[in-house]
Amino acid sequence: MKTSTLAFSVAATLIAGSACAQSALSGYTIKLGAGRVDPRATSSDLVGTLPVPSGAGQLVINLPEGNRTEVQPKSTLIFSIERALSNNWSVELVAGTPPTHDVKLLVSDTVKAGAAAAAPIQAAFGSDAFTNPLKTSAVLSALASNPAIGSLAAAQVAYGKMATGSHVNLYNNVTVARVKQTAPTLFLNYKFFEQSAALRPYVGVGLNYTKFKVTSTAAGNELYSDGKVRISSSDSFGLAFQVGGTYQIDKNWSLNAGWTTAAVRNDVVIRTDHTEERLFYRFHPSVFSATVGYSF
Repeated sequence: MKTSTLAFSVAATLIAGSACAQSALSGYTIKLGAGRVDPRATSSDLVGTLPVPSGAGQLVINLPEGNRTEVQPKSTLIFSIERALSNNWSVELVAGTPPTHDVKLLVSDTVKAGAAAAAPIQAAFGSDAFTNPLKTSAVLSALASNPAIGSLAAAQVAYGKMATGSHVNLYNNVTVARVKQTAPTLFLNYKFFEQSAALRPYVGVGLNYTKFKVTSTAAGNELYSDGKVRISSSDSFGLAFQVGGTYQIDKNWSLNAGWTTAAVRNDVVIRTDHTEERLFYRFHPSVFSATVGYSF
């Protein structure tokens, strides 16, 4: 009798354990919520040539060092699907509505200095001193007569720097482009504590793929003023990491909060009819998310 009871207890335990493992193994959770994406992305210096409209005809200059672009934060919809592999391990595919980020131009000190030097000339000859062909000769003569410049050849160099500074500085901290990013990420997660715990922290490592689509804004088109602005951007593969916690409300519903980052790099080429610029981003975006989960 005791043997039968013991055998029954062992069998019941094994069956219950098997059912629990099977439940954990086949369980799915769908999560939906909001995320705040901070790209933490300031580009390398822009390298290449830039068209600058001037009264002496369009100038094509070699960009000085220090001009960069910065991608701005954006909120978006986050969703994911997670499949339990065991009581502690799971795989999760995280995606979301592709956010479109503003990209602002950050001009160099050289550009700012050119704009500052141009200000007295514009005060004397008008705001169009460097764009009106009828004023070009007078501006060059005034620059050549300046003892600090002293010659027509030096005046022409100074004219180019001032024309560049006065034009490009108008777009400092202005949105000159927008980038739309699609960034699905596959994670292998480890959840701490037992499956019955209400609050379970987790960590995850995975692989991120990010696809970029970059377009110029109206301000960007005005900055270049050289036909259609064509921007190409490479895609990125990189390691990803996440950490967060899940609070189980009942057997189906849960609340989730987490932080995600990834190693992302992309190369950008900007082309107009007569110029080309290159830059790259190497960054680790920071994504904070809050979602509601449903398990089945």
